[in-house]
This record gives sequence, C-alpha cells and structure tokens, in this order.
Amino acid sequence: METVTTTENKTAESIKSLFQSAENIRIPAYQRAYSWEDKQCSQFLEDLLEQKGKRYYLGQFLFEKDGSILFIIDGQQRLTTTILFLSAIAKVYDSKGKNFEAIRATYLTDVFKTIDDDHVIFKKITQKHLVSIIDDTETVSQRRIIEAFNYFETELAKLDEETLDLIQMTLENAVISTFFISNKVEATQVFEYQNNRGKELSRFEVIKAYLMHQIYIQSNDNKQANNDIAEIQSIISKTYRYIEAVEGYFTENELLDNCCNLFYNINGNIEAIKEKLNKTVDKTEWIKLFFENFVELCHSAKSIVSNKNQSEITNLFFVGNEANWKIILLVLFNKGDNKGEAYGKILKLLEVLCFKLKLGDYRTDNLPSLAKNYFRKANGCNIEKLYNDIKHSTDFGFQWYWNNNDYFKNIINNYFDNHKHHYNRNTIKFILWQYENSLRIKNRSGALLDKDLYNTYTIEHIKPQNPTDEEYTEEFKKNFLQLAGNLALLTQSQNSKFGNKSFNKKSELFQDTALSSYTEIREKSVWTEFEIAERHKRISEFAKQYFDTSNL
Repeated sequence: METVTTTENKTAESIKSLFQSAENIRIPAYQRAYSWEDKQCSQFLEDLLEQKGKRYYLGQFLFEKDGSILFIIDGQQRLTTTILFLSAIAKVYDSKGKNFEAIRATYLTDVFKTIDDDHVIFKKITQKHLVSIIDDTETVSQRRIIEAFNYFETELAKLDEETLDLIQMTLENAVISTFFISNKVEATQVFEYQNNRGKELSRFEVIKAYLMHQIYIQSNDNKQANNDIAEIQSIISKTYRYIEAVEGYFTENELLDNCCNLFYNINGNIEAIKEKLNKTVDKTEWIKLFFENFVELCHSAKSIVSNKNQSEITNLFFVGNEANWKIILLVLFNKGDNKGEAYGKILKLLEVLCFKLKLGDYRTDNLPSLAKNYFRKANGCNIEKLYNDIKHSTDFGFQWYWNNNDYFKNIINNYFDNHKHHYNRNTIKFILWQYENSLRIKNRSGALLDKDLYNTYTIEHIKPQNPTDEEYTEEFKKNFLQLAGNLALLTQSQNSKFGNKSFNKKSELFQDTALSSYTEIREKSVWTEFEIAERHKRISEFAKQYFDTSNL
C-alpha cells in the first residue's frame, strides 16, 4: 500500500500564536481524561520559574486537522495544564486589581475544549473562576482539574507581580513543535512518543497506539482503515470513562492484565500482544475484538464498583489483594452470575481466603485459573463448581502441603490463641474494622463501608508502647502489650495527638472518638493485663465466628 504523507511541521510556533490562529482545539473522545497530579503540576511551575524569562521549549504537539478543528493527538495534558495555569494567573491578577483582559481574550474562551465529560467544570473554573461553589465531582479527572487550578492559584499568589509577569511571558512565548495531520490513520504513527515532563504512557496507551497503527499497516483500503479506527476510537472513549469510574478500586493495569489473562491467556504487556497478533491470520478483526473485550470487562468492573455499598463487596476491597479475587468478581459480573446463594457464599469465602493469606507468606494464587475455567466453561465448569473449588482453597489452601497438621484450616484460630504479637497494620486493622462494624450493627448505627474512610485509619496502642511515666515488666511486654486487646483504630490525625500518653490521658482523648468500640475502653478507669485480656478474648471470639466457613 502506498503511503501519502500529509504531515506539516512548524518548528517555531509559540503557545500564543497557536491560540491566536486556531479556531477550534478539541480533545478527541478516545483520549484519556486529564491525569496530571501534584508532581507534574509542580514540575510545570518549576520549569517556568527556572527560565527567568529565557526562551522555553514546551515540547511537541500533534494535531489532526478536520476542517477548522484541530484534534489533539499528542500533548493534551500540557495544553490543558497551560490553560489552567494562565487562568490561575488571571485570577491572581484580578485579586491584585490588575487587568487580565489579554489573557481572557486569547486563552479563556471556547477555542479550547476538553473532553465532554469534564468541559462544564473546566469552563466554569477557567472562564469564571468558580471553584469554591463546586461541591462534588463526577469524574476523577474533574477533581484533578480543580486540584491543579487550586495548586497553581495558591503557588502563584505567593509571587510578586514582576515574577508573575515574567512567567506569563515565558509560557506565552514558549516554543512548541507542532505537527498537523489530515489523515486519521497516520496519527497512529506517533505511538512511541513520550513526554518526559509529563506522565509516561501507560501499558494500555502503548498497546492502544500500537494496535491502531497496525490497522493502518494491515489495510489496503485507507477509507476502510479510517472507519475501523473511528469505530475503535468510540470503544476506547467508553473504556476510559469506565476506567475512570472505578479508580481507587481497580487500576487500569489490573483490568488490562485480567482481560488479557481471561481472553487470551497472556500477560497485559506490549510484547505479549505483539506475539499473539503475529500468530493471528485476520489481524484487523483480532484488534477490533481486543478492544471490544477490554471495554466489556471494564464495564463489569464499573458494575462491581456501583455495588460497593453491599458489605460483601466492600469487605473484599478492605481485606486486600493477597489473592486475585477481582478476577473472580469480574467473571461473575460478566456472566451475570452476581446473585443467588452460591454467589453470596463465594464473596464471603474470598474474604476469608484473602485474610488467611495475609497471615502467611504464600506465593501461589490459583484464583486466576479457577476464574478462567469458569469463564470458558472448561470441563462444564459452572458457578457451583467454582464455589466448590473456592471453598476447598479457602479451607485447605492452594497447595496440599499448606494444610499439614491442619495448619491452613486453623491459621486464624492459631493467630489469636497462640500469637502474642498482633501489631501488624496489614492484618489487625481489618479485624478491628469488622469488630467495630459488628458493634455498630448491634447498636443499629450502620456499618462503615466507605473505603476512603477506611484508608484514613491506623492502629494505636491503648496502653502505650513507650510510656514516659511507667516501666513495664518483661512479662507484660511479651504477653500483653501487642495483643489485639490493647490495639484500637484511630484516624491518622488522632494518632498524632495520642502519641505515648498514659492511659489516663488517652481515656480523655477517647471521649472525642465516634467509634462504637471505644465504649468498652472509655468505661474503664484502669487498663491493665486483665482489661487487655478481657478485650482480647472478645475480639478473638468475634474473629473466629466472623471467619468461620463451616456453614458456607
């Protein structure tokens, strides 16, 4: 196939001349949303300050020309940040009573628009500076846009007017290399480009660009290739929205790895994708199906997160990823088997299994194999078979020798009955959280199911580790100090107040905590071996019942 190059290169353009000449600059729907965080924003500001008014190179920008519209193929993070930065300067100028009309007229217009999901917030912030009245955000990228603007406004407000004028001039006159492409397919040829001042391309972005470029390579019909690319772009747009909707619960790499494992039995990296594609006859259809499979699995993840208010699901996010329980949930939701008795039992078994794995240094994880058998209906595998396999793994472990002398079966009981050191945030925090929830349910005050709230808590010793007004016996330090009965949940901010204070001082601070489990601490006037052992017994009896699988 003959390639017609339609790329025009302008190497000496500036940000200011770009915005003065462009009619419409848009971000294609298939691009990822705004992803810069403090690290990238801080580097952006630092770079500008370092120039001290000297010529500054902002990097390469690639656009696809479609009539009067320039679609940003590469450089959208930097361009979005540029507008946020100039808008923050404008707001600071306004607070100082300085005219900023030139900035408003050139940059704070509808010439530049971000993706549709975020543009209302973006416009409100950049053109109207209405940040404080925004009470909620619908996407993670909206939150990042707000945080970037607030960061720039805060930092720029610290600078004098002369410095502000200097960095404004530096940014507006920043040199950019601009490339304009008039063919959708040829835009895919920039997939290896990375901006060393931004975020490196994710694994999915590298794979996405490579496969889209392969559509071009494999096709003998430019028109059909363009149609295929447009179809893939639409799918990718949905994929990014789903990925953003599950941020904090599933990572992009987790979804990519699980998709490649389930559908193709490969790892989610570019080398494995290339090898698989090279062995495929109809490469174009394989590529299109890859994106369809990935968006399908990302939608399943979104459905899981939409059900996070179900305690059985939230508890899994609390307990952690010692085994890949997420791949089990993804296939259950994908197949529509996310209801019924077997489904409910599987969720509880996965929680117990993952906690058991926390207590030992285990490397094997058979859950992906079980998930693939169920996903592909291998050997007639159905949800009952999946349940039985997970039940066996939960009771006896993934390897036969794990349960020598019933070790794995009794690992939780042994943890409480024979271990004297429970001060391990990775394990005891989950126990204390579920203990708290059990008390709240009894008190009808409602379980705590907020993952962000869970992440704010840490562990505090009720009787301090290193007291300043008391000396412990060796027996107390060995048998009572680190018991679960002497440990309590505290937010990280509260923890700094408690420090190594004595129990008498801490008991006053405990009055200000809202957790139900503090009632049994507040009612005590002293905190000795007896009180610790008594509370430890309550917690251990709760845990043994909570993790009991005999009725599952």
